[in-house]
Amino acid sequence: MTENALARSLRPRHIAMISIGGVVGAGFFIGSSTPISVAGPGALLSYALAGLMTFLVNVMLRDIALQAPGHGSFVNQIRHALGGHAGFMTGWTYWLVWVTTLAIEIMAAAALLAPLAHLPFGLMEVLILGTMTAANLLAVQAYGELEYWFAMLKIAAIAVFILIGLGALLQGQGSISHPVLAGGIVPHGWMALLAVIPAIIFSMSGSEVVTIAALESDAPDRNIAKATRAVALRVVGFYLCSVTLILCLVPWSQVIPGESPFLLVLNRLHVPFASAAMEIVIISAMLSTLNSGLYATSRVLFELADVNDAPRQFMHLDPRTQAPRVAVLFSAAAALAISAVAIISPNAVFAFLLSATGALIIFHNALIVLTRMRLCGVGVTPILTLVLLLGTLVAMALVAHTRHELALSTVTMLFMGGVALLRQLIGKAPRRVCSLSRTGH
Repeated sequence: MTENALARSLRPRHIAMISIGGVVGAGFFIGSSTPISVAGPGALLSYALAGLMTFLVNVMLRDIALQAPGHGSFVNQIRHALGGHAGFMTGWTYWLVWVTTLAIEIMAAAALLAPLAHLPFGLMEVLILGTMTAANLLAVQAYGELEYWFAMLKIAAIAVFILIGLGALLQGQGSISHPVLAGGIVPHGWMALLAVIPAIIFSMSGSEVVTIAALESDAPDRNIAKATRAVALRVVGFYLCSVTLILCLVPWSQVIPGESPFLLVLNRLHVPFASAAMEIVIISAMLSTLNSGLYATSRVLFELADVNDAPRQFMHLDPRTQAPRVAVLFSAAAALAISAVAIISPNAVFAFLLSATGALIIFHNALIVLTRMRLCGVGVTPILTLVLLLGTLVAMALVAHTRHELALSTVTMLFMGGVALLRQLIGKAPRRVCSLSRTGH
């Protein structure tokens, strides 16, 4: 194995589960309560539209891997097609989105575990993050195996919930017409459907991690092409089936934002030990997302360093595990710092970070589509995807509470673009080809 080369020991099953682990977190088991309570039964339409966008973006990633193999993750694929500025902006804003997400997951997991362990909240945060950081410092195959079983637990929980829900429907404990009878499809108006789409897209984001994880497998481009669409179909299927069953089994007006609608359904069906089981699933989902997030952020830093867009120290690999140790520790420290800021300055700095990352996933997806159009030509599918993504940005501009997020996300992208331009002007633009692209093609 060459110096500064990541290991190639992940298998396709690891890649798929790492990607699913990055998507299905607390935003699925708890966060789905907000779109349902805001949009009512119409939330299913919002989920379907967001799911279509997620699927189409993954089709774009597959096309890029097939058309232009050997260019690393989606960040370096964007760099290859759209230039160094776009690659710099995408890499650093993607890293920012993930470390902010990691901070949220750390705080949520600590809030659940601290009372159970009778430990201070801050100490529990450090213990949770320390455990997940240690997992990411292992050899990548060991990390992949750990994440495989984390994600498998979530998939099993979703499958059991779907089976229980279908069984309840067949026994007459709910109805397909239940949502309509509870106030109509759009009780709060059509604008409410648009208002929740950005949050749903954010909760479905993470499937692009497959392009990062595949780089540590024996056939990166083939595995990207195989996994992208399959992962997207599974994720969209999980979301749509689960939300449909929730709407059919309980009145949407009884879903409380911030509380798990899954647990509400299970309690209504008098499923024994539902609360304990759901708490275990939610905690494992948070830990899994932390695991995948630390993995993704460290590998993105490794790629950025390889093209001189980040300090070269981030390319340092542990000689025993081939893990990018400095990049892992830096991402973990950044996530811990943001979680501390959330306590010290919740209404200023943390609120800014949370809002500034709101639309960045949509911007990243738009750049993926533009990359596909640049490499593979303009077609109906990429144009449709781009129209849907731009429509989502327009919806954010029209809805009052997301307008601020859109503005801050736009400013963040422009700021990163300005930094990239300044680096070029002072003679520090990337001069060497990313070693990750040297895959033998």
